[in-house]
Amino acid sequence: MPFKTSYAVNTSLVFVLIVALTAFFLHEDVVFPAKDNYVTSSTCEGCHDTHYTSWHQNTLHPKMFRPVTTPDDIQGDFSTNNPVVTFKKEEIEYVIGNKWEQVYARMIDGEYYPLTAKWMITTQQWVPYKVDSWKDTPLSTQCNGCHTTGFDPETFTFSEFGIGCEACHGPGQQHVNNRRKTENDLCNTCHIKEAHAKGDIVVSTKSAVCGQCHSRGKQPSDHMQTTFNFPLNYQPGQEIDAKFQPLTPTEDTQSKYWWGLGLAKNRHQEFADFSESKHSKSLELLKSKHSEARGKLTDECLECHSQDYRSAPADQKPTLETAQQGLTCVTCHDSHGMGRRFPSVAVTEKRCGQCHADSISFSAAEKDRPHYPGPPSSKSCADCHMPYIVKSGGAYPIRSHAFKIVPPKASLTYDMPNSCQNGGCHSDKSVEWAIEAFEKHYPEYDQGIR
Repeated sequence: MPFKTSYAVNTSLVFVLIVALTAFFLHEDVVFPAKDNYVTSSTCEGCHDTHYTSWHQNTLHPKMFRPVTTPDDIQGDFSTNNPVVTFKKEEIEYVIGNKWEQVYARMIDGEYYPLTAKWMITTQQWVPYKVDSWKDTPLSTQCNGCHTTGFDPETFTFSEFGIGCEACHGPGQQHVNNRRKTENDLCNTCHIKEAHAKGDIVVSTKSAVCGQCHSRGKQPSDHMQTTFNFPLNYQPGQEIDAKFQPLTPTEDTQSKYWWGLGLAKNRHQEFADFSESKHSKSLELLKSKHSEARGKLTDECLECHSQDYRSAPADQKPTLETAQQGLTCVTCHDSHGMGRRFPSVAVTEKRCGQCHADSISFSAAEKDRPHYPGPPSSKSCADCHMPYIVKSGGAYPIRSHAFKIVPPKASLTYDMPNSCQNGGCHSDKSVEWAIEAFEKHYPEYDQGIR
């Protein structure tokens, strides 16, 4: 009899436990949706408030495409009757851009289309935009793959306006699911490995993460007779789809996107320039070009030549044999905007000096003259090596990412800005003067102009 009573009690306890667990898992607070879904940046804010706030307040990414919520979202001047502007401010439903220029859009028959004038923030002017071709410029195939997060090329839908957290870190639902399990001891008992899973969100320092949008080109869809102006289905941490056809200088027959020197002339081409730079090849060059005159080749050299070394924890650093990446976009750029929020980590000329001070001194000693012809306190490294040669908003406010000097002679040959006169140093002098001064100080420099 005692045995039967114990069995009955145990059975009842199991039944109660099952009912309790069922009720627990049906509770809305612990519903775990399907894996690999997008959750939007606002969900990330709950655990990553510092990074979210900095990204939202200090970067352009969340503002690249957004619905109009207040009149202040629209920077264009509607106070005068400009004949270029054939629409009213009240007709604008969406804004694209926030720093150099703004394109305005509205929904027509279920598709986003641009309006026929854009505001150049840099020069404070209106200019015509797609006046005759706006119907051929649906944003879903021309823009939204880069200006939204979670874009689906088959449905033209997306999870979030602007470039959100998941554009760089991948869909976050599994990451959120796993973290929710840590909030419940009952879940954590069985799912501790999942709750603390590594790899449930992407944290990649590859330049391709930025290159998915900072590129020009086309990619046809596998399932539709449609061509998109951006890479499709990019997965952060991977390389850009081989089917994406990047625009090259040889294809630019009208010289709209490339200068004669082969440097980017327009926006969204930073990845192409950087990919050809010595910075992107810094790991390869370290191994193939290292000279004993610079000292012994050791793993510590990777601090200036490998981003995966720079990013790795102290006890997990790769070696010369295992390092995978040269320098990448995040070596200088913090996509969360933390440098602007915390000046101590901002990118300045000191950032360049961390790696280049020794090489500049080495070069100066070898040539018996300073590396730079003017006072180093007057201009930064970027003024010469990353000159403003990319036009946006009606001016040249964007720096080259090829890390190449543009000699004054290029201004005569290709009608392009040069390093000596477009950084504010010698804009008051003639090109002829600049050519003579440049060749006097750098007689051995191969200007690449014939």
